Formats: sequence, structure tokens, C-alpha cells
Amino acid sequence: MPNSIVVDASVLRATSDKIQEHMEQAIAIAKGYLANQENVMSPGTWSGAGVVASHATATEVANDLNKVLTGGTRLAEGLKQAAALMENHEADSQAAFQALFGGGAQNV
Repeated sequence: MPNSIVVDASVLRATSDKIQEHMEQAIAIAKGYLANQENVMSPGTWSGAGVVASHATATEVANDLNKVLTGGTRLAEGLKQAAALMENHEADSQAAFQALFGGGAQNV
């Protein structure tokens, strides 16, 4: 028998929660990096091409993080919406079977 993957509403919600948890960790790491970069490479302390490159890298990290957060938030919210839709479709299907065949439908 081939292996199968079962994805139900609880799996979608758990995945959404994990995505949000990991995004919060990414925010904390990036904020720490950016704060350290600002403290170490302050214009009053350092100058030159290295500082310019360091600031450019910090700006790129901040911009990329914003893109990840935007996409990750959309994904996490979409998974929760999909979970709700899945549950609604299951409830609608159960009601349709009950209406068609009468009596109580059994959960499988």
C-alpha cells in the first residue's frame, strides 16, 4: 500500500502557526543584526567603503525581511482560510448526504 499524506484543517492551522512563529524568530534575529550593525558601523566611528557596504547589506536584509514577512503572512492567513473552508465544505457535504439519504451521516 502506498504511503499517503493526510492534510486536514488542524494540519493547515498548525502549519500556519509554525510559519508565524518562525517569522517572529526571523524578525528578532534581523532586528538584532540591524541594531548591531548600526552600533558597530556608526558614521561617527567608521567611514569608508566598508561602512557603505555594511549599510547596503543591512538595507538589503531589511528589505528582504519585509518581503518574507509579507509573503509569509499571506501564506499563514491563506492556510487558516483554507482550513475554515475545508471544515465548511465537510459540514456542507455531511448535510447534503443526510438530506439525500436521510438519517445520520457517519464521520469517516
